[in-house]
Amino acid sequence: MDRKALPILALLVSVASLVSSCNSVDPNSGRVLYSISVTPATADAQTFPNGQVVFTASGMFSVPPSPAPLTFAAPYVGQFIVANPTNPPATIATVVAAGDSTVTVQCATGASGTVPVVASGTANNGANTVITGSAELTCP
Repeated sequence: MDRKALPILALLVSVASLVSSCNSVDPNSGRVLYSISVTPATADAQTFPNGQVVFTASGMFSVPPSPAPLTFAAPYVGQFIVANPTNPPATIATVVAAGDSTVTVQCATGASGTVPVVASGTANNGANTVITGSAELTCP
């Protein structure tokens, strides 16, 4: 190989190494979750097919894309819950399916009332802060 080509080859290898290492950088590094919105904000189960309502969580983040679907994956670990009453205990609605940023909730047979559907996720701010957002489901 020509001695003049060696420095150019070394430069190309360095650039290729740098470019490939850029792909390994965590895209969420420094991206903080500020708030969560859940849609629809209110839902009456009677107006949805089979009484099943699909709720979607979106997050407001410190850097784009924002807002964006909240997938509850690291570093934004969390979940949806149905906050059924605890005093007295009653099951008004339950989760029947979950997706990346969605949950399907259905009223329990014979139940009536309104329950919060809550999404929570960690903020990725180094302080283990949990961010929540909620919607309401009304069962007949």
